Amino acid sequence: MFERKGFRAYCRNSVVFLTLSCLLVTEVAHAQALPVATFAINRAEAAIVSRVAIARGFAANDPRIAATLTGMGQASTALNVVSTGASIGLGFAGAPVWLTVAAGLGVLAAGAALYAANGAFSLTRSVDGKVITVQQPPPVSAGADYTPLFGSSSDVFANKMYMVSGAGIPVYHTSSCMANAPCAAFPPEPGSGNKPFYWSYNGYSIIASSIYQVQQAEQTMVSNPPPENMQNVFTSVFFKSNADGTVYTLGQTLNESICTVWGGEDGHTCVSGQYDPQSFTYDKAGLLSYWSVGLGVAPVGGTDLSQVYPQLSPESLATPLDPNTLAQITNQTWQQAASQPGYQGLPYPVTQPVSYPDVQPWAQENPSLVPNVGDLFSPAADPGTQVQISPTVQPGTSTGTNPGGSTGTDPSTGTSGNVNVVNTPNVNVVNPVKVDLGSDPQTGSPSLENIPTISMILSPIMNLFPDLKAWAVPEHTAVCPTPKLDVFGKTFTMSVHCDLAEQHRSAISTIFLAVFALAALFIVLGA
Repeated sequence: MFERKGFRAYCRNSVVFLTLSCLLVTEVAHAQALPVATFAINRAEAAIVSRVAIARGFAANDPRIAATLTGMGQASTALNVVSTGASIGLGFAGAPVWLTVAAGLGVLAAGAALYAANGAFSLTRSVDGKVITVQQPPPVSAGADYTPLFGSSSDVFANKMYMVSGAGIPVYHTSSCMANAPCAAFPPEPGSGNKPFYWSYNGYSIIASSIYQVQQAEQTMVSNPPPENMQNVFTSVFFKSNADGTVYTLGQTLNESICTVWGGEDGHTCVSGQYDPQSFTYDKAGLLSYWSVGLGVAPVGGTDLSQVYPQLSPESLATPLDPNTLAQITNQTWQQAASQPGYQGLPYPVTQPVSYPDVQPWAQENPSLVPNVGDLFSPAADPGTQVQISPTVQPGTSTGTNPGGSTGTDPSTGTSGNVNVVNTPNVNVVNPVKVDLGSDPQTGSPSLENIPTISMILSPIMNLFPDLKAWAVPEHTAVCPTPKLDVFGKTFTMSVHCDLAEQHRSAISTIFLAVFALAALFIVLGA
């Protein structure tokens, strides 16, 4: 990238500078309030199960659909409480949210991930289950419409910038660039817009849209041309986490072959073949000290969801969940419900679980009903209430704690809950309607006719063709022929075939007996 004679000193100075900076900067943590319950996932699960049931032949008003939703609510309620434990590590400042329930369902098991926006957003759980890491979709870069600039210059560093720009990575000049300097040939740096990865040095700036472009730029700068004392220079750029996986910064590995023996008249010529391969890893030091990472670009990690949520961009929180993720949550909740004692809902389809093809058409037809990433961080139920899986549940309607998850009218508060009988099968009727069927007519039990025995049923079939039953294959005896051949005054007897036939007498006898029996049968039946 630079004239590399002073590269070592440059790296050491950068490390010292960054170390002092870290000592001077402190991070202030603020307590985060629990997000407001939206119940979007509750409604989506109910809609998906109802759609699947109808598509598989059940009537829309089948009470078992409502019983299924009730069972799913009960299963989610249990997970909403149990999964908040420290072993799960997915509470929001100690309170359960939908991600807590998803972890209990096994959808977000240790080492697993949830996706949104066709994989652009990922939420991953560490193998030990203690850390959640989020990778957000990169924001649209200010250099998205950049036109590559090709050219050359007598200035070595300007040539590097031309190569970077020619690779499609936006290169600009900054306000510190002099009018007659080589950097002035590049367009001015945008005054606004997102800068996912920003680099600035000596009047030049680079705005990379991805970490891959960062690596491309670094590789171009360190190897075109390679420093006079190095060969085979290759760099790799990546996000590197701290020990507990909660903070991510740029890291870089530099592999190079460094000259160890110098010669020539001036003592500055490397002796051929005397290069020593070496590898260096930097943590936001060295060349990377000139790069800064924009908001929402680096992965976000935390041991509690309250640490992750504030670092998510509004665009990420509004990202719709992937249909496959919704299918997993719905399917696992249904499976949990069906395994509960006393379950009276639809049978869980073991051989045909809820999957992507069941959810994707619904998501296309109802885009406004599809839950988003923010809904994963919202509670599955109001405090002190049961989780309701219902297409009509709304925030503020969960006022009771009855096992069915349904609510009525509270005389003391006047709050009305879910009174939809179809979706609330456990309705407690105070004055049930009774139907008077009159006096017992004393009608006797109907009489049954004699049931025929098995022999009576099979007798007509077994007694068919009495002559055929008496027929048997006649016995027959034969002797294997052994032809003789006279040649040159000697007699040769051919008996090898007889020996083979005698060795396999039983198999041949069985085969031909079956063949003759079938032939005889066809003759008798055809007579």
